[in-house]
Amino acid sequence: MSIQQEYITTGTSISTLQFPELLFVEDKLQIVLSKADGLIQQTCVSLLQSGGKRIRPLLTLYSGMCFAPLNPLMIEGAVAAELIHMASLIHDDVIDKSSTRRGKPTVNSLYGDHAAILTGDYLFAEAFNILSTHQLLSSMGYLVKAIQAMCEGEVNQANEQFSISLGLQHYFQRITKKTGELLAACCQSGAILAGATSEELALMRDYGLNIGYAYQITDDILDISGDSDALGKPVGADLMNGNITLPFLYLMDNPIYGEWLKEIIKTRKVSRQGIQSIKEALVSSGCLDQAYATATTCICKAKDSLSKLPKSPYRDTLAKLADSILLRTT
Repeated sequence: MSIQQEYITTGTSISTLQFPELLFVEDKLQIVLSKADGLIQQTCVSLLQSGGKRIRPLLTLYSGMCFAPLNPLMIEGAVAAELIHMASLIHDDVIDKSSTRRGKPTVNSLYGDHAAILTGDYLFAEAFNILSTHQLLSSMGYLVKAIQAMCEGEVNQANEQFSISLGLQHYFQRITKKTGELLAACCQSGAILAGATSEELALMRDYGLNIGYAYQITDDILDISGDSDALGKPVGADLMNGNITLPFLYLMDNPIYGEWLKEIIKTRKVSRQGIQSIKEALVSSGCLDQAYATATTCICKAKDSLSKLPKSPYRDTLAKLADSILLRTT
């Protein structure tokens, strides 16, 4: 198993021994989050200590290093990207009323919704303070659009709870906004700070979007087939919360199980026993495999975009990172 594969499948933070460039990001995150006062500082430090995969800073740095040596602006852009991601997770946990993330208590469960929302706002503010102070206007443009898209994606998802009319096109539009746009923005941010051309920026955007699709689809699969302890949340949480993800869309189109699943969804109450029955239907119908095949197609598209870039160790790392998304267990 490769270093990148081991990191993804174990769900641990990226090793700074294997990706030493991330040491700069970790140091700056510590500085930014420790300078807050009182409860905000407590919540920020608690969040930092809870870990994280640091995929977004890695994408920012390595996308840039595909085109030029590491420079200070790439590091600042990577820090801003991670702060935005952390802020969005805090707000998501408040919206979803989540008590755990990565198997640890969420900020809202420890300190309440009010403190959690303000902590998220503080992190957004710090991200834009970094981007404006260092005049990273090009990166800011990508990241602002990604935040707008994430907000739209969350609102749309809430509005579509327990909807049986959701189609594949609409699903991909939603995960573009929820997941793909920020990963694409990280790739474009790093690349533009390294002087990439407009054609190269378009390739990095395609790469980021497609690994975002694959990441979200594997999330969908793990939600129903994974281990609750490893996931840090109950199995089947998506459907119990009314979120219709790709495996369920495929099952609704299945001639044997489709109408049965739609009737369950219409009740807007899915029991744990119901989740187990649906899981068995997903396996026996091949719908989980179908979803996995879709994620694999997305990874192939991502790697195809990378193949058009100049050869480098950093391009190879991004390709391995794409492959390893398919091996996730958390």
